[in-house]
Amino acid sequence: MNHSSTNNSTNPWSFLPFALTIFTSAFLLFQVQPLISKQILPWFGGSPAVWTTAMLFFQSLLCLGYFYAHALASLSSRKTQARIHVAVLILAALLASRVLPGVDMRPDSPDLPVLQVLQILGLSVGLPYFCLATTGPLVQHWFTNTAHAQSVFRLYALSNVGSFLALLSFPYVLEPWLEQQQMGQLWTIGFWVFALLCLPVALGAWQNKPETANAAVQLGPKTKLPLAQRLSWIALPALASLVFIAATDQISHDVAPEPRLWISTLGLYLVTFILTFDHPRWYRPRLFGALTLVLLLVTAGMSDIPRWLGFEWDYGVNDVRWSHYALLFVVCMLCHGELYRRRPTDTRWLTEFYLCMSIGGAFGGLFVTLVATQYFDDYHEWLMALVLVALLASHVLFRSSLPLAGLAGRAMRLGGVATATGMVVLLVAMQNPWSWRDIDSEDRTEILLDQERNFYGTVSVKERLFKAEPELNDRVFFSGNVTHGQQFLSDKLRHVPTTYYGRDSGIGDTLLWAMQQKPNLSVALIGLGAGTLANYAREADAYDFYEINPAAVRFAQEWFDNLKSCKAKEQNILLGDARLRMAQLPKDKQYDVIVLDAFTGGSVPIHLLTREAFQIYANHLKPDGYIAINITNAYLNLYPIVKAQSEVLGMTYRHKFQMADDVRNIRRNLHFVMTNDQAYLKAHPSISRDVLDEAGRKIGTDPQDQTGLRLWTDQFSSIAPIVK
Repeated sequence: MNHSSTNNSTNPWSFLPFALTIFTSAFLLFQVQPLISKQILPWFGGSPAVWTTAMLFFQSLLCLGYFYAHALASLSSRKTQARIHVAVLILAALLASRVLPGVDMRPDSPDLPVLQVLQILGLSVGLPYFCLATTGPLVQHWFTNTAHAQSVFRLYALSNVGSFLALLSFPYVLEPWLEQQQMGQLWTIGFWVFALLCLPVALGAWQNKPETANAAVQLGPKTKLPLAQRLSWIALPALASLVFIAATDQISHDVAPEPRLWISTLGLYLVTFILTFDHPRWYRPRLFGALTLVLLLVTAGMSDIPRWLGFEWDYGVNDVRWSHYALLFVVCMLCHGELYRRRPTDTRWLTEFYLCMSIGGAFGGLFVTLVATQYFDDYHEWLMALVLVALLASHVLFRSSLPLAGLAGRAMRLGGVATATGMVVLLVAMQNPWSWRDIDSEDRTEILLDQERNFYGTVSVKERLFKAEPELNDRVFFSGNVTHGQQFLSDKLRHVPTTYYGRDSGIGDTLLWAMQQKPNLSVALIGLGAGTLANYAREADAYDFYEINPAAVRFAQEWFDNLKSCKAKEQNILLGDARLRMAQLPKDKQYDVIVLDAFTGGSVPIHLLTREAFQIYANHLKPDGYIAINITNAYLNLYPIVKAQSEVLGMTYRHKFQMADDVRNIRRNLHFVMTNDQAYLKAHPSISRDVLDEAGRKIGTDPQDQTGLRLWTDQFSSIAPIVK
């Protein structure tokens, strides 16, 4: 009988490595989500780059934690390892009481946003997170000194199970019920529980002293590792990380921005770790190599391949989204499966293996945040990632498990080279990032005039020239692929408000009504776009434009003349977060109209919709003023959120839905206006969206309100109940 197995099964502490592995990994993500989504993300205008930067921070800290674990594991004395780690645990526990950044950490300028995000994260959760990051590899290293050392990689799979459970529990279990401060307190308590669990593990209470030589794990001379194997430990997770981040950005900016996108993509990323490190049966190299090549073609060639074959595929947003999800899953299975195949057979290399993995994982965030965002004018890293994936998949598909020689071996190698070459050519042709810049079709010509990428995304300007109707020639302002403004080029239509801001829209008729009531207005516009709303200004008016993205300001000034021709006697562009800038205004600064126009698309700056935010707006609103909000959103029903805020402020309200009008370049929009002007409300009743049957007959109106929702505050906000 194996005495070690028997002893371990009766040791009351033997469960600790497994419990601590799950608890630690879950805890790593438990605070990450509310910290980013509830505090840091809103401070930077809801930019998806906050998540990318946060990934860089946490992956880099994970890398440092793994380096610490590797260095600690190299010490010969188990007691010395324990003493050092216990000291780090105590220090981290003392600092864990402040995991939520205070208002003093809120950025006061839009400069160097990447550095600001890293600084906020470092000061709030730096050391506690570092301590959490060290635990996984250390526990697994200590686990290798037991008779069960060969199953150590299942502990890594188990750790990702914990992360996956935490990822799902936050939006569906914690966020709907707990306030931010309560989450922070719970995290602090949980960290102390974690530290207490670590103590007996670090001190080895769960390990039995081997009673016989048979009970110990016998290890021979330490094997040597080829350099190529070490490099693969870095390159494979680096490619998976790059694809994960690039795919998330691709969906967010250019495909279909939606709530909780990072939960979907990060969840798929974690699941592949769970499957590949649990057991070899889940990863079949040739199957996933072939699936990867097929999904590369489907995802990248969704438009081109059907056209080349002479038929049309009328795909929608869901098709695009799910094809990206499927591709992300098979690519990560391919990378992580190959990584597991190259794992060290000698477990004494374990901590170095995890260190190399963490270096590779950090590479994705490092490259996107510090290289791509700074030096690329578009998301070129997506094409780079696809090309690298095609090369890897071709290699895996044509790699033989048998030592083929002669003609068979050459045929396999040629097949791999031919497949890789063909895939690269196709991918570059289908995903050519310059192909959309100049388009010449039967009815119009489109020319890219300018494009810039920064922390807040990619913005561009196109000029569209219509061959049969030159009076419709225009310029369009894009954020990603989403239209954020448009201006006709003809003198007749040049200053006619379009897109979401027509004169008969909810915001349009509010401004026109206010202009009829007063000879001069003071107006605040949150969200600049192409500056379309500047066309409403009169010579006696004063207009303040709030914008967080410096590139948007440059584009509005250089490529559109709405600001240049604005008649307002006083115009100011206030760069930075609108809420922060408005809170800094003198108390006697009062507006007649405040327009919130930061909610078109999938990303919503939640901090602009909380009770505290609306109190700031109310503090700078005249008693008979108006707060007009563009709540047009394809994924969220923001109506009950703003309705609740108006009720808290004691203001009455109306809403207006407007159908799209292609002739006038009007897009479907929904606006909400809160005010105490009863004459305005009587003259402008609410208008809801009509619900039609299959025959086109009206059978009712679209209900906007939802009951039972909690008021959004700086401490609480949950988008789960308002997802459409």
